[in-house]
Amino acid sequence: MGFNNTITVISNNEALVRQISDKLVLLRDLDKVTNSTQKDAVEFLKNQLPNVIMLHCAKDDPDTLKLIKDIRNESILFETPILFLDDNCSRETIIDAFDSGINDILKVPCEDHELLIRAIWCIQKDEMNTNRQTKLGFMKDLGIIQPDTGVYTQKYCEEFLKNELEHVMNHKTSACLMLITPDSKYPGYKNPKEFLDVINKSIRLNDSVAIKDVDEFYIFLPKTKLNGVYPVFERINNNLGVDCGANASVIEIKDERFEAVKDLLQEALNKAKEETNALIVASSLYSKDPNAGINLAKQPPVEQKTKTKAQELARKVEMSPDDDRKNKLFRQAYRQKCKIVFEPVFEKYQNHINSKIKDVTVRYEVTVEKTKFTMAKNNLRAALSITYGGNYKARIDTALVYCDITKNTNTVVLDFVQLNFQKLSQILEELYIEFKNYAKAPD
Repeated sequence: MGFNNTITVISNNEALVRQISDKLVLLRDLDKVTNSTQKDAVEFLKNQLPNVIMLHCAKDDPDTLKLIKDIRNESILFETPILFLDDNCSRETIIDAFDSGINDILKVPCEDHELLIRAIWCIQKDEMNTNRQTKLGFMKDLGIIQPDTGVYTQKYCEEFLKNELEHVMNHKTSACLMLITPDSKYPGYKNPKEFLDVINKSIRLNDSVAIKDVDEFYIFLPKTKLNGVYPVFERINNNLGVDCGANASVIEIKDERFEAVKDLLQEALNKAKEETNALIVASSLYSKDPNAGINLAKQPPVEQKTKTKAQELARKVEMSPDDDRKNKLFRQAYRQKCKIVFEPVFEKYQNHINSKIKDVTVRYEVTVEKTKFTMAKNNLRAALSITYGGNYKARIDTALVYCDITKNTNTVVLDFVQLNFQKLSQILEELYIEFKNYAKAPD
């Protein structure tokens, strides 16, 4: 690591700033440590340009969450690692902080060795970001990557994808390749760069984009299975707005090289173009893919054998042609979440809990009308429910009841596209631990 790293501690707590700074100077005598209050932080950081930002948040301070977003909105600070100093913050604040762009978290007060480890990790991440930017600049100079969009040019598109798919097969990792294009409603006066800007805004940090044709683009998604593709596609359509969208095809890379999959992707994309906001799974050349031909964006809801009057009414309202497009998109997204996120997580925890706790009853229900996970043993009951929170938000409510007395309740509201395996598993894991502790306690 470099000998002139700068670490900036941001906090309104002078005692904590002094304590952290003293420890860093003692542990990392080759580094420069600076500090700033939250009010002056953005301007201070722009002038100092540190290698690592340590941001203190006390008791769910909303100004700290806003500051994270302000920092990330500055292009010169966009990739600077942020170490979040957690001072009695709730789970919701920590989740929001990660969504806003922090890289790591450290509870304070902390042990010396833990502070050192976190600081070194963040410095290493900054160096990796710097090396990546250097290589990126080199590839722009060679014409491999477009300078204005940061995507792989049409000339080098196939060479790039051949190399990536070869790497996936050699290392036996998961990856998906998507081929995407604007749908028929996309305004003709908009140029391809505007569509690319939306894609770049919607993909994840490690995803890559390559130009296939004037209005067709590949998106390479490393370490991703099909259930991780749909949220990316959903974000693209949401960011395009309600008046237009995208169609796409996707294939999960298994044993196929690029020459084998490009025609399959094109064939599936042609099918997707017959609809709007369609994401069609391409056939696999060497293995039978049960998802082939399925439109991941428009899965029908699970039909129940018997329906209550309320459910029948909800279905009639749901299928009404007068529904606005935004509500339709949400319902489609919710159906897909039920299939590729909620059900697998619930099934995993049902099996896990049944194997760990004797005489426990674990049930879950996942439908468009209702999503719920419950655990019960004797006089103890725990429940997790997911409902629509409005404006593409998902509301998760948890409750623990013992002897008809509510011991604990909690509510989390997340952006719907952010409700993934990890987030749902984390919330369910915490509820399970709490349930397990009560189940072990004597009456």
